[in-house]
Amino acid sequence: MKKKIDTKIIENDFSQKKVNHIVHYLDNFESLLKILKDGFAPSYCLENINSSEYYIPMVSFCNIPLKDVDQYMRYGKYGLGMSLDWALKNGISPVVYIHEKTPFKDFSKKLFSSELYKSNIDNFDIILNATLPAIQFFKNWKTTYKGKEIITYHEREWRYIPDLDDDKVLYPDEFDEKKATHFMRKPHLPEHSINFNIDEIRYIVINNESQRPRVINSLKKKYGDNPVIESILSGKLMIINDELIRNDF
Repeated sequence: MKKKIDTKIIENDFSQKKVNHIVHYLDNFESLLKILKDGFAPSYCLENINSSEYYIPMVSFCNIPLKDVDQYMRYGKYGLGMSLDWALKNGISPVVYIHEKTPFKDFSKKLFSSELYKSNIDNFDIILNATLPAIQFFKNWKTTYKGKEIITYHEREWRYIPDLDDDKVLYPDEFDEKKATHFMRKPHLPEHSINFNIDEIRYIVINNESQRPRVINSLKKKYGDNPVIESILSGKLMIINDELIRNDF
């Protein structure tokens, strides 16, 4: 006689923990208030993909459990955690981590090589538009930060990449030219900001309790008193001191 299998046990064995938020880190409080007011504005960020170096317009987030947030506060002591549904709705996507032996590690260099351009000059724009989105989501699986090796793969980075007609990727000389003539400081592309509703904010990380009233006032000014109070009292929105995360989670 065959032994009956408990399907509930099988389901539990294959269950996965889902992190339902993505967190954007900032290094100063005024920048946090500006995002709460105006939304996330992308800027060009330098990427070094093995032997290739270029700038990508983006806003980056980490999809990690809140208990691990303290490990990634080297990017700033402030944070804004958004719902994963908001991320999916706005086309925010995980990056593709690569290493020295990844088969397509030199993809960007080959794409912009003179040989490819000469051999496909009639179709080059089509090729470029089809392949640039992939390049925009490449990320080295490890890097060096302040002399220490950092495994960036652990950060589970997601990116918002604005839909630009031109300048989807800038090489260093192009970036320097743009910086000299078009923008001098971040954010570089405020016209491509993405906004959010009060019910799409999950966490706001502050550095000291004196900042809490300013955050709440900023939210009330944008959304009104009742929606903000309801979000906080219901637990959908949490304003957390970074010291609490460091010591209590």
